[in-house]
Amino acid sequence: MSNSSQSRPIQTNVSGREYRVWLRFPSRRIASCQSADGDDDSSWSVQVHDISRTGFNLLSARKLEPGTIVKVGEAKENAGTASQISARVVQVTTAADEKWKVGCAFLKELSEEKLVAWLKEQP
Repeated sequence: MSNSSQSRPIQTNVSGREYRVWLRFPSRRIASCQSADGDDDSSWSVQVHDISRTGFNLLSARKLEPGTIVKVGEAKENAGTASQISARVVQVTTAADEKWKVGCAFLKELSEEKLVAWLKEQP
């Protein structure tokens, strides 16, 4: 399931609304986020609300601009860059409590194994 020939993009239906091909899984995971062009000291905590093989939605105290590349990974101090996932911000909307809902698309589709591992690691 992880080869590129089975990759499924977001498609639109007759009404022009998008619908997603990959199933999204709810998440309550707290993660570390940083801009791909930032240094390790510029990370902040985010909450991942849902995740699929092609992207995720998160809640952030920092506003990000569409097109920004971010790295999201474990919120633990000893977590290395190998556990980080790179994604492009595709949508940003306001949320409650001066936070931002951020929709991101992975730069490389997650394998089923990596998605399952991500889901198992959350609280």
